[in-house]
Amino acid sequence: MFTSSIGPTGQHPGYLRPETAQGHFLNFSRLLDFNNGRVPFASAQVGRSFRNEISPRAGLLRVREFTMAEIEHYVDPEDKSHSRFAEVSSQVVTLLNRKVQESGSNQTVQMTIGDAVASGVIANETLGYFVARIYHFLVKIGINPERLRFRQHMGNEMAHYATDCWDAEIHNSTGWT
Repeated sequence: MFTSSIGPTGQHPGYLRPETAQGHFLNFSRLLDFNNGRVPFASAQVGRSFRNEISPRAGLLRVREFTMAEIEHYVDPEDKSHSRFAEVSSQVVTLLNRKVQESGSNQTVQMTIGDAVASGVIANETLGYFVARIYHFLVKIGINPERLRFRQHMGNEMAHYATDCWDAEIHNSTGWT
């Protein structure tokens, strides 16, 4: 657990679980051993997490305590191809890429996962494969595809170990979530 500051002034220390992903990374060497030293492999977990929200509201986003589910998929940094990429390469998705955001715009573009990977908008096949799988899952559970987009993280939003990252965002009554 990491130290967190509690309250509006931050003068009270707290020790709550801020992320579920810590366990994945702390146990990486054991997870790799369990997979006989081979990549790719994935690990998943569900758990309680906490945030230091100064003024939590009764809404979806501003809460202090919530349940998170997270999957970490580890790949060979020299080979980020995916054996099932061809199955999803023709899937059309709505993308808001980093370069567009840096220009001050929020103009999205629709393109196939294959074209997004081939043009470098999405960094590699493995990431493209999982963007398409997330799209399929969200549509299957009832999310309107016209209210769904994938927004690429800006450089200052990404974890230090990431080369590319995308969030699925859904347009609702309060905007894009």
